Amino acid sequence: MKNGKRVIWFNHWFSQAYNFIELLRRDERNYIIATAKKPDFVFGAAADERYIEPNGVNGEQYVEWALGFCKEHSVDVFFPKRWRAAVISHMDEFAAIGTRVTADGNTEQNDMLDSKMKSCIFMRENDLCATPYMERITTVEGFERAYAAVKEKYGREHKVCVKADRDEGGITYRRLFDDDAPKSMPEDISYQSYLADLKNRSRIYPTVVMPYLSEPEISIDCMRTESGLIAVPRCKIDSHITALRFDKEFIDTAKRISEKAIIDYPYNIQLRPLNGEHVFMEINTRMAGGCYKADAVGVNFPQLSVSHAFGDKIDTEAILSGLHDVRVGEVAGFIVMP
Repeated sequence: MKNGKRVIWFNHWFSQAYNFIELLRRDERNYIIATAKKPDFVFGAAADERYIEPNGVNGEQYVEWALGFCKEHSVDVFFPKRWRAAVISHMDEFAAIGTRVTADGNTEQNDMLDSKMKSCIFMRENDLCATPYMERITTVEGFERAYAAVKEKYGREHKVCVKADRDEGGITYRRLFDDDAPKSMPEDISYQSYLADLKNRSRIYPTVVMPYLSEPEISIDCMRTESGLIAVPRCKIDSHITALRFDKEFIDTAKRISEKAIIDYPYNIQLRPLNGEHVFMEINTRMAGGCYKADAVGVNFPQLSVSHAFGDKIDTEAILSGLHDVRVGEVAGFIVMP
């Protein structure tokens, strides 16, 4: 606590954390600290205090620094992004100094859900939602077999995509196209070019090969409470418009997953259409960057996290009663940097 306020820390997050902090500032009890690896970072402009994090450290070194930072600044609630897995593995140490980490402490489950392949198998084996065909490869031969298998299952015209088994934000995502087909997306790469790249690598990190899943993506922001699940499905219309759609299909899918994968704090489920049905793409065990849009229907996920951390009463019934379909637009704006 600082001057009677709850001290909340966001470490090196993406720029959308600016919106998270703005939502938290509505509660006068909250005092926000933001840190990043560089002096200028956009989301820090919304915080009460800003600091630079150490560079060139490993997970254990970062945790040691973070524990010291929490002690020095009397941090009550920590929203970890950088070195998240390492921080979660030391949650007991943070709790011992009075810092609540907004993450689920089930490290075995987190490890499973963070893997594209393992989480897909989990969904399929527990009959939680439809899943696409997927193979995890670590060799050139494995890639060639998986590519052929996807083409055989979905047809020669269906494109194949690849991405690291443990990827965040689609950084490693590539869509493969046949050499006689035009490139239509920045992430497109020809099959032969990708194959040549694999052959030149000294090591192939675990990569999933699967059918390309088209738009629109359904991104379901979720939060479990004692009185039930709060789920807000977002459907991307275009780069500027998102529809919050409370279709029974999406809510039922979120409920099935929430009953089998018990996750404390907000998380995100992603689905995409394939052959006439919505299939599982991935699950993030943290807040998704776009979850601030749920505020359009009265759901403040960052504040729900803080409320859960402090054991505050969450009026789930009141929140659920206010949910309704709505379209949300995004416009460009600016902020004055500190």
